[in-house]
Amino acid sequence: MRSASEGLSAAVARLRDEADELPLPLELPGAGEARRTRTELISQIDDYVLPRLRHPEAPLLAVVGGSTGAGRSTLVNSLVGREVSPAGVLRPTTRVPVLVCRAADRHWFSGTRVLPGLRRAARPTRAAGESPALVLQVDDRVPEGLAVLDIPDIDSVDGTNRALAVRLLGAADIWLFVTTAARYADAAPWHLLRTARERTAEIAIVLNRVPDGDLDEVRPHFEALLADAGLGGVPLFALPETTLVRGMLTRDQIASVRTWLYDLATDAETREAAIRRTLGGVLDSLPDRARVLGRAAGRQHEAAGALAVCVDRAYAAARRYVDGALCGGSVLTGDVLAHWRSWVSAGLPGSGEAEVEAVLVDGVESLFRDVAERAAGLTSTCWRGRPGGLALVDDGPRGALWSGDTAIGETKADTAADVGAAAARAAAGWRAEAVARVPDGMSGQGRAGVLLMAAALGDDKASTYDAGGALRADEAGTQARTALPAALAAEVEPLRASVRGRAAELLDAQRDLHMRAVRALRTVPGDRLRDAMDATRRAG
Repeated sequence: MRSASEGLSAAVARLRDEADELPLPLELPGAGEARRTRTELISQIDDYVLPRLRHPEAPLLAVVGGSTGAGRSTLVNSLVGREVSPAGVLRPTTRVPVLVCRAADRHWFSGTRVLPGLRRAARPTRAAGESPALVLQVDDRVPEGLAVLDIPDIDSVDGTNRALAVRLLGAADIWLFVTTAARYADAAPWHLLRTARERTAEIAIVLNRVPDGDLDEVRPHFEALLADAGLGGVPLFALPETTLVRGMLTRDQIASVRTWLYDLATDAETREAAIRRTLGGVLDSLPDRARVLGRAAGRQHEAAGALAVCVDRAYAAARRYVDGALCGGSVLTGDVLAHWRSWVSAGLPGSGEAEVEAVLVDGVESLFRDVAERAAGLTSTCWRGRPGGLALVDDGPRGALWSGDTAIGETKADTAADVGAAAARAAAGWRAEAVARVPDGMSGQGRAGVLLMAAALGDDKASTYDAGGALRADEAGTQARTALPAALAAEVEPLRASVRGRAAELLDAQRDLHMRAVRALRTVPGDRLRDAMDATRRAG
């Protein structure tokens, strides 16, 4: 039996780890619910399932929960017979959970066996910024084998307190739910009560502060609501509205609650049945919860794949743009063409070579920069139109993913500066290659280098004039090829190919950054989680 329990523990631990490793970074429909499911699943496995599987002999943990001001702390204090959990009138009331048990049972709760995510504290106060804590109180009036935990309000105005309350309820062997005659129909507790019913948790409900004479009306109505919610068989204890004695209810007033709770801990058969119901219910709930996570993981993985396709398509289009620019001679237009014409009309003087070379290199740099920005823009536009894509856009709600540790830049200005610097380096490298292709000692070496650059940037299939006698856009390229020394004719295509190659290198580097942003999402299809759930079923 022990080995079977150990096998189940190992399988559940694996399921927990797979859930923890399951990233859900994209804001897709249902992602928020899936993240909450993952958090609650991991917490309940850590706080309850594994501790109970590994130590079935450990004390029962009875969690006392309820709405703000329902009287939970007062009930806990009354059960023990002294104040162990301060009751307050300020909202939220219970800020730090308080656990009370016998001295002999303290070791079960003082370490990290149960509720490992809560630090242990000496007093029930929490300063701003402090992590959640658990206060341990010892009192031998609590029977051996039982611990009672007073938790924050389930409807607390403090979101952290609400989340902590839900987590602590998930750690319970027994739910002791407290409400009042004035608030039992409020919506807040019913979701948790239905969850407890679905997981067959051991539950009892305390209807507190019932005014004298109202019990015959209030109790049947509440019982009808419970029956409608599938909770008709749950023990219901009604406590009168009364004046407290030293802040507590009298022993007689809480006798029925005390007897029910303490008998669960002291009667071996009853205790085992309670554990079996609650633990079994949680284990039975794991497949549905794992399915929610698995489906969410699959949607995330598919969405990430679509975002990667955006990158591939954008950069393929950018490469085609480079080809089009070279085929159409678009680099040799505008300011470049104006400088070219001025130089040609002056007879290609040596004094103008440096200026024309500079504008040619600037034109190549502009092409590189433009194509890189175009690819980034196409990627961003595509991402914005895809589910979850805003996570990767630098001005989106989760734009940090765009940069990470492999960023193009943390802002649009940084990105533009990086792209500009890379384009300048690529253009300078292309110029150096062009110069190197002109043999040393060639007559008019500087002019030949300029002609080679212009020829490589033009369309070699074009002529200076079209059929109607009009000047073509590729005027400079055609003129350059005409004036180029014959010895350099074979260098034109390699230098043209170098433009494509250097543009491709620039695009590949930037594409890799975009792909790294997608890969940084770390989405997975959820297969490992499903395998872990199957292993848990087999072990159970």
